[in-house]
Amino acid sequence: MLTVAEAIHQRRSIRSFKSDPVPQEMVIQMLEAARLAPSGSNRQPWRFVVVTDAEERKRLRQVCLDQTYIEEAPVVFVACADLSAYSNEASRRRTQEFVDFGVQMSGQFARALERFNEPEYRKSLESMPETDPQTAIAPATANTYIAIEHLVLMATALGLGSCWVGAITDYNAVKALLGLPENVVVVALVAVGYPALVPSPRPRIPLDDILLRPLPGIP
Repeated sequence: MLTVAEAIHQRRSIRSFKSDPVPQEMVIQMLEAARLAPSGSNRQPWRFVVVTDAEERKRLRQVCLDQTYIEEAPVVFVACADLSAYSNEASRRRTQEFVDFGVQMSGQFARALERFNEPEYRKSLESMPETDPQTAIAPATANTYIAIEHLVLMATALGLGSCWVGAITDYNAVKALLGLPENVVVVALVAVGYPALVPSPRPRIPLDDILLRPLPGIP
């Protein structure tokens, strides 16, 4: 298996796949890599549907600008975000985990953790009005992106190719096809399989261009 650095350097967006099936153990390894991704306040909002059925892949292709490789890939991961991960109850569960596991925090969050199990403070938290789920779309999506990249790098490390698909023209059609609940939003698709064609690396801007100020001690 490739190292993390090797996977980062070798990853390509693959748009041509062989028909060979992807072993289930590899699918599980990719999902496990996604599961272990970091997230703000440990909310872990990512959810996945693994699509291998030919007819479902064809229908996904139809709502993704008719891109052939989506149907061609033997596995398509539909990456979703669960907005209920940002509910008040979920927030209390995650905060309790911070307390139980002795997570070291500072500032206002540290003071909140210190008071979390005080009866009066806990009661005040439980009486707070429920947060509008729509306000969680941005953070839920951002955190799910991290999990997707874990999955993509694991695919590369296993000798597979992948392509992150954001060109979804009808998110509601994807939800209907897969029978997803209201609290789940579709974020992206990831087509995965054995590459039939590996493109040359596309150009990346120089390191200096991504720095908004120079590194200390380097002219």
